[in-house]
Amino acid sequence: MIDRKRVLVSLGASLLGASAGASAQTAQPYKIGLTWPLTGPLASSGLQYLPGVEVSANHVNRKGGINGHPLQLVVEDTAGTPQGGVTAMRKLVQVDGVQAILSIYTNVVTAQIPLAEQLKVPFLCPAQTPGLMSKSAYSFAHAETISATGVIFGNYWKRVHAKKIYALNPNNAIGPVYSAAWKAAAASAGADYAESSFNYGESDYRGLVARVKDANPDQIMVSAQGGIDDTVIIRQLREAGVNAAITVPGLFTEEPAWRAGVGTYINGLVMSGLAIDPVAGKQFIDDYRIKTGHLPGPIPGEVYDMVQMFASAIKLGGYNGEAIAKQLAMLKGVPSVFGGTITMDPQHYSVPSTDTLWVLKNDKLVKAMP
Repeated sequence: MIDRKRVLVSLGASLLGASAGASAQTAQPYKIGLTWPLTGPLASSGLQYLPGVEVSANHVNRKGGINGHPLQLVVEDTAGTPQGGVTAMRKLVQVDGVQAILSIYTNVVTAQIPLAEQLKVPFLCPAQTPGLMSKSAYSFAHAETISATGVIFGNYWKRVHAKKIYALNPNNAIGPVYSAAWKAAAASAGADYAESSFNYGESDYRGLVARVKDANPDQIMVSAQGGIDDTVIIRQLREAGVNAAITVPGLFTEEPAWRAGVGTYINGLVMSGLAIDPVAGKQFIDDYRIKTGHLPGPIPGEVYDMVQMFASAIKLGGYNGEAIAKQLAMLKGVPSVFGGTITMDPQHYSVPSTDTLWVLKNDKLVKAMP
């Protein structure tokens, strides 16, 4: 079990004014809340992304904080559930006085949207569901949308002449979004499409695997969200003798738990993901590797950017939820670790870059499409 207290103590000790200038050391901290899965089936991935937030906050504090105030992270566990997300957000705002929140996973942030509106506190997340963030003046995303990723996979399936695609989608809020994207992608490639859903938290997916095997597809989409259950499904597919190509809408090769869970079956997976720019993201890459012992994947890069986005909005508008939300809506020119700068669009999405398809061959990532 994950030691939630240890995680919170570690974050608090390292980020309360860490490396900030002298004026920031004595000023009241500006708090950013994190509603994060520290327990539950998505905790393994959530904990891999936390160092991205921590490194980013440390970088802000090294430069003297925000207008002389150190940045402090306050973390609450959501267990990856909608109710957990609502409870965590309410506690952070009403008890801890947080005026800006980072959140993650569509099923959680969907439940948080009306509460953020009620509390008048903005949140940023790497949600990929198109149109979701425009439902509120207080919800914002920094990620490529699933519909855009679907276009990329559609082009790939067309290029490899896919005839039959079978998708395994999670039985949660993001499942129907994946379904719509993959159906459209299959249609654009001229391929037949079938799908099944799976529940997170299970350990035996062999019944699901049998359905896939009976369908005999040439391409399988495992709609992974970074949890260990994703790796169980992939492993059980291969152990059952299913040899069809497997595609994954995420790049989790730098997450030790996910990589260990898939094992040798990780080679040959086709995965979508953003590439952190080796120049623009150099300091982030170096500090993340020092902290974790491995390179950052795309989502740690996205959450790194999101702390910088909040820092820019707070610097311009002050530490107040309504003011931060207004500044986020107008945000532009914030440097990104993916290269270039970040601009928020009218729908409250800022796209860091365009997804690339990768395949792991002999433990080395190469582009799956030229």
